[in-house]
Amino acid sequence: MQTTPNLSDYRWIVVNSSGGKDSQTALDFVVRQCDSLGVSRDRIVVSHQDLGRSEWAGTIDLVRQQAAHYGLRVEVTRYRNKKRQELTLLEKVRQRGMWPDSGNRYCTSDFKRDTGARVITKLHRESAGAILNVLGFRASESPARAKRIPFGPNERLTSSKRRVDEWLPIHTWSDSQVWDNIKLSKVPHHGAYDLGMKRLSCCFCIFAPRGALMIAGKHNPELLDEYVAVEKEIGHTFQNGKSLADIKAAIARGEQPGADNGNWNM
Repeated sequence: MQTTPNLSDYRWIVVNSSGGKDSQTALDFVVRQCDSLGVSRDRIVVSHQDLGRSEWAGTIDLVRQQAAHYGLRVEVTRYRNKKRQELTLLEKVRQRGMWPDSGNRYCTSDFKRDTGARVITKLHRESAGAILNVLGFRASESPARAKRIPFGPNERLTSSKRRVDEWLPIHTWSDSQVWDNIKLSKVPHHGAYDLGMKRLSCCFCIFAPRGALMIAGKHNPELLDEYVAVEKEIGHTFQNGKSLADIKAAIARGEQPGADNGNWNM
C-alpha cells in the first residue's frame, strides 16, 4: 500500500494552515519535497479558514507571512450559512444556543472542514486535475489523530469529476522535531507559543485544558469578557460543567496561568 504521495501527480497541493507550529512545519516539508522533485511551487496553495476574533490576534497576518516566505499563493475563506451570510463563531453559538462539544464539533466541521472545501472547488474550476489536501495533524496530539491514515483518498472531497487525496506529512513527528524544523527554517512562529500555549487553535478552544484557557484569558481579556457574556446569555457552559466565568474569576483573583500541560483530546 502506498504510504506517501507522488507529488508530481497533482495539479494542486493545498496546505491547510492555522498559522500554528504544525501547519508551518508541514508547509516547510511540502515545499522542500516539491523543490527536490522539481515540482513547481505554483502548484502549492496555502489555505486558511479565518475564524476572525476567535483566533489569536495576528494569526491571518502570520499565515500570509509564512506563505510569502516561500512565494506561495494564499486562499482565505470564512464560514457562510445557507443564505451565504458570513457568521462568526460566537454568532453561530448564539443561534444554536449551545457551544460545540466533542459530539457536535461544528466549530471544526462548519468553520474549518466545509469552509476549506470551497478552496478545493475553486482551484479545480481554475484548472482541473488531481488535488492533494495536506494537513499538519500529528499522532502525538491525541488518540483520535493517532488513528488517522497518513495518506489516502479523501472520499468526502472526491467526486466523479475530481480526485482528492489527503496527506499528513508530519504525522509521526514529535514536538521537538517540529520546533527544530521551525528554527532551521527561520520562518516566524506565533507568539502565543512563547506565552506558554501548546496549540494555536481558537483562542478559547472547547478542548483546551484549564492552563491553556488561563493563558488565553490573561492575554485576551476583552475576548474573554465576550465569551463569558455569551455563556451567560445562552445558559450553557463553555465546556461540560466548566465555565469560562470561573476562568475569568480566577484571573481576577490573581491566579497565575501556569503551564499548558493538560490533555487537549482533539
